Amino acid sequence: MPDDRSFIFESEERYAAAINASDVDEIDDLFAEDAILRLPDRPVVSGRETIVTHQREFFRSVKAASNRSLLKSRSWNRSSAYGCVQLSNGSEDGSEVVTMRGKYINLYKRDEMKQRRVWRSINNIDHPHHD
Repeated sequence: MPDDRSFIFESEERYAAAINASDVDEIDDLFAEDAILRLPDRPVVSGRETIVTHQREFFRSVKAASNRSLLKSRSWNRSSAYGCVQLSNGSEDGSEVVTMRGKYINLYKRDEMKQRRVWRSINNIDHPHHD
């Protein structure tokens, strides 16, 4: 089994690849059962099953995603990583593409099997203004 630091690096690489590929099966494997997803201007999404359902719907609206992890750190039973994300959403007819950029932080914790899983995912998107 890899040490905690290498596990966080590997997990964040998997997280970035899952977002970039809109891979909900990988999201399901990475999140803890009691995980929470916090998105700007949206209700909190609680629980892995609900997060997977949410991400499945979310990925349907995203034309392209680019996720990059920047920094990882750890302590005894918690670890964190943060990175940047860029999303492009398009209208149904393809006439308009809106690109949003933002940052995220993932907090990891050990589960009952001693595996580190995403426990909290907090996202901040710089939404474009339409005024």
